[in-house]
Amino acid sequence: MNINLKDLLQQDILNELLSIKDMVRWSASCFSISNIWYGHGTDNPLDESIQLILPILGLPPHIWNNICDAKLTLKERKLIFKLVSKRINNRIPIVYLTNKTWFCGHELYIDQRVLIPRSPISELINNKFQSNGLKLTFTPKNILDLCTGSGCIAIACAYLFPNAHIDAIDISLDAINVTEYNVELHGLENRITPIHSNLFEKLYNFPTYDLIIANPPYIDKKELKYLPKEYSYEPQLGLISKNNGLDIINDIILNSFFFLKKKGFLICEVGNQIKYIKKKYHFINFKWLKIKNGGTGIFKLSRNTIKKIRIMKR
Repeated sequence: MNINLKDLLQQDILNELLSIKDMVRWSASCFSISNIWYGHGTDNPLDESIQLILPILGLPPHIWNNICDAKLTLKERKLIFKLVSKRINNRIPIVYLTNKTWFCGHELYIDQRVLIPRSPISELINNKFQSNGLKLTFTPKNILDLCTGSGCIAIACAYLFPNAHIDAIDISLDAINVTEYNVELHGLENRITPIHSNLFEKLYNFPTYDLIIANPPYIDKKELKYLPKEYSYEPQLGLISKNNGLDIINDIILNSFFFLKKKGFLICEVGNQIKYIKKKYHFINFKWLKIKNGGTGIFKLSRNTIKKIRIMKR
């Protein structure tokens, strides 16, 4: 006879769950028989449990194997029970329950003012832009992070390139406030400049960059209703773009020309909109980067290629 979810979500079960391992196993069982959706950093019940429970305890998830047998207080167990129940009943993504996540190994504060960091651009950063069909031949001194959200890409790039300065732009003032908090959390105020702007609008005097990295909204509004409930907690401003998700991407491609140095290039994530990009820009052979650890739709364009696009779009 199988145990049902109602039986597992009875608070008296806490009398039998004493260690971190016990709570992780229990919550993984709850998640596996619920209708929650994974996709905001994990893809299975066990990892979902670890990513929820350890941050609640003030611990990074990667130390799971070293800490799993530790005993929990009753107060800790009650808090875990409450948040596991919320995750299941309300379908709230775990990062919004813990207000913590890690991107390229760096801890970030996250709340519902920003999207949950999950960009496959992290793989490029972890590989120091030297694989995935990409080979950086210079050390960037000036980087622009477009649609920065929580500041995750800007912060990861600041650690990777310790002599670089990064401008981090977002149209959402709420997002910029979260970015500022995370920049201060890492002591990078002198290296990262958060800018409240609609793409390039408030970049005065045309500063130029060695590298522009963009993770813009690219979901068409009609697609949003087909997404799992978990996505409804994220700010739509960070998800939706008009015309099959191409409006913002098109602006980035065409206008980045003015903000790239001669040998600079643009890296942009477009997700599943690859087909629309290929159709719209059928006259250009985009450099699509190879992502091994999940995710798709990241291209690289040189300034010279963008120049050709601008000429052919006239």
